[in-house]
Amino acid sequence: MIDTLAFSRGAVFDYEEIVADCVLDRAKFRRAITPTLAGETEKTIKRVYADPDSEKELLLFIEKGYDFGSMRMWILRGICETKDYDEEMEKEGLIKEWLDVEIE
Repeated sequence: MIDTLAFSRGAVFDYEEIVADCVLDRAKFRRAITPTLAGETEKTIKRVYADPDSEKELLLFIEKGYDFGSMRMWILRGICETKDYDEEMEKEGLIKEWLDVEIE
């Protein structure tokens, strides 16, 4: 299976407007994150990423997308700083609600 990472508008907005205040380097994210997705079976996963551009430790919310033949698409749904993550908010569904917001 060949894994690839796509970016939702929400994730780009999170990174560029809220978390890092700089342009999201998609290629750099793909090179760093895609290899960690190999063999993953969960529908929704989280990854920690030490972002060299913003110099922040980020928590990435990634969702399994579609399979196209031998390629699996993963979608980066949201980004926050690890220090802002709260497990209780995830249990209460607030994080899911945030990730489900559609940015136009």
